[in-house]
Amino acid sequence: MNIYVYENDETSNMSPLSNNRATFDIRIGSETFLDRIKIIFPNDSISLFVRDELEAVTKEKHFNLKVNPKEVDEGIWLLGNVIWNKSEFQKLPGSETLFYNNNNLIGAFLSKTSGKYWLKSKSLTPKVEKRSELKSNYCPYLWDILTEIPDTLSNEFEEFKNNFEVSAYTGVEFINPESIFIGNNVKIHPTVLINAENGPIIIDSNVTIQGQTYLEGPLYIGKSSLVKPLTQIKNSVLGPVCKVGGEIDTVIIQGYSNKVHEGHLGDSFLGKWVNLGSGTQNSNLKNNYSLVNLELNNKTVETNKIHIGTFIGDHTKTAIGTKLNSGSIIGLGSMIATYGFPPKLIKPFTWYINGEERKVILDKFFKTTYNCMSRRKKKLSDLEIDLLKNIYNKI
Repeated sequence: MNIYVYENDETSNMSPLSNNRATFDIRIGSETFLDRIKIIFPNDSISLFVRDELEAVTKEKHFNLKVNPKEVDEGIWLLGNVIWNKSEFQKLPGSETLFYNNNNLIGAFLSKTSGKYWLKSKSLTPKVEKRSELKSNYCPYLWDILTEIPDTLSNEFEEFKNNFEVSAYTGVEFINPESIFIGNNVKIHPTVLINAENGPIIIDSNVTIQGQTYLEGPLYIGKSSLVKPLTQIKNSVLGPVCKVGGEIDTVIIQGYSNKVHEGHLGDSFLGKWVNLGSGTQNSNLKNNYSLVNLELNNKTVETNKIHIGTFIGDHTKTAIGTKLNSGSIIGLGSMIATYGFPPKLIKPFTWYINGEERKVILDKFFKTTYNCMSRRKKKLSDLEIDLLKNIYNKI
């Protein structure tokens, strides 16, 4: 079967994470959206369709998959920012069918002719009569992914085989250990409490968890991450190679980011290579308990939620003592160092210092990025550099 994973015309609604990556490469748990699709269709041919400006970096990242092929055949088309449910594909459609979730078109099974027609403009609805309502969850905004953390991790936990022994961790207390997975070479210091009463906990390989820390499920801690002493984490997803501390509640971190020190981070989504300075904390609830609205793509978006935190793009830094308001969006490549609260909307590559806003100097940005990434033995590829330059020049 041919599987075609595509972005729709509303990718900017997932800013700032979608500014420099395809929506299907955004993390949902131990997996990305695309990882979930690969698990559902392990033996099928998968092709990817992305925005023109992301084609080169997507080909580099997914070198084993076709990206923006010119020709398509009969197959299943899957919207990239949907958390797909494996059970819905146990029996494939026998004829052309449109897939919907709460009246949102999220995919289709199309003939070669219909697929070629749709390839020209996915803003149009294919001329197919049969319609199927699916339970797979469409996530048009980043906060929708946060809402799905419990179900996502419960589903993913089935992929992990529980092979650790409680007795192997002296002085560590486990609650509901049958819902806890611990990978290889994980170090957990005495006095840590790991509580899986409210959802599964997955601790991936080479993680270190230091003393007097409280972990509550549902929770995923990515490979080679470090959890500092006296940390509280629950209902969250931490990608690989993160350093975290303080209080973290309902947060997803794409990976390779630091929130090491004291301070609250809640109902938030962070990209890669983010560093939150000591004492950085965010609000995730308005004092009058009203629904949070935020500014996104030059319009006001009603989230219909009372708990909304901060959404931070890749390569962003905050200084010590930074305070971030509920519903804040901070674009990639920014630096925040100011008294009081900065604006709730910070454009990409913004240097916001003591209430004044100016554009980041690009050469200095790349020097800082090199210094940051080289500490983890990583560096930007030439194609990634070109993409960031293009984003910078369009601001």
